[in-house]
Amino acid sequence: MILAVSRKNKQLQACVATLTRQRPKMLEALLRSWSSLIIPEKVTVTFLVIENDTEECSQDIFKTLQPMFKDSKLAYALETEPGIPFARNRAAREALEIGSDLLLFVDDDEEVARDWLKKIIQGYRNSEAKLIGAPLRARRPEEKLTLLERLMFINLKSRYRKKETRASRKASLEGTPGVTIVTNNWLADTSLFSKHNIWFDESMRHTGGTDSKFYAEVIDRNLPTAWVQDAYVYETIPPERLSFLYQYSRARDQSNTNFRRKNNGIVRLNLGFVTSILLKLIAVIGLILTLPITAGRTLLTLARALGWIAGRTGAIAGSRSSLYSNTTGN
Repeated sequence: MILAVSRKNKQLQACVATLTRQRPKMLEALLRSWSSLIIPEKVTVTFLVIENDTEECSQDIFKTLQPMFKDSKLAYALETEPGIPFARNRAAREALEIGSDLLLFVDDDEEVARDWLKKIIQGYRNSEAKLIGAPLRARRPEEKLTLLERLMFINLKSRYRKKETRASRKASLEGTPGVTIVTNNWLADTSLFSKHNIWFDESMRHTGGTDSKFYAEVIDRNLPTAWVQDAYVYETIPPERLSFLYQYSRARDQSNTNFRRKNNGIVRLNLGFVTSILLKLIAVIGLILTLPITAGRTLLTLARALGWIAGRTGAIAGSRSSLYSNTTGN
């Protein structure tokens, strides 16, 4: 006799993971938020910290907070090969090794809402999705900010909310057209790794964008995806990321990586490229002229537009992104 058990009622084993590298204060905040989570019925959870470094730097925090995880397990692994895709793949291998049905990612500079796990698991149970995303919201740092940093935070908070609104309008439990699911709030059925052999591209060691590429591969294989609108995580943005230069550099590297990925690594100077750059330059001039009128609320848009131009022109010149070669935040 074969007993068919629906996904909705199945006992699930979930691995909730984060990748970290020398961010003790932020990591501690995340682990504390993990320890307060509502654990859904019929779900066994392992919380996993993957440290991407040459030595164990976060073990003190790990050992101190481990007793807080009374109804779940807090696990740790050291991935000495530098680069986010290596750490993400290590998390996937760890999840498969312990027999997890699901692997969830959040970043180490985030905190999760108390009902986050309950909401995203509910979305999984009520859909056929193999990959699920959910919203990210910005949280102001505790440090005293300069006027420019406060202004940039307002810009970023607004950008995050606009992205959330757009995703809620376009995506649902039925699919994610026009939305890219990235690992700042991410759930994957582990069959994506074990059965479909989709992994994070380790050739993109420091460039960023491996989660976007992972999502693109899932879509290319016509595997179902979903969006859960109310499973929130919150990113605390440190002051060093609230500078114009940082936001420009981040946009430049993202633009470079995305441009290369969409063109399969082959980028050439052509009429379409020149036209897009000229149009973006016109937009930049408009942003500069209207900056006083908007009271600085287009400052981030200006930084990202300049970064977009620099990233694409840099790709034509042969440069590559090094977005994640350095760690910021504490």
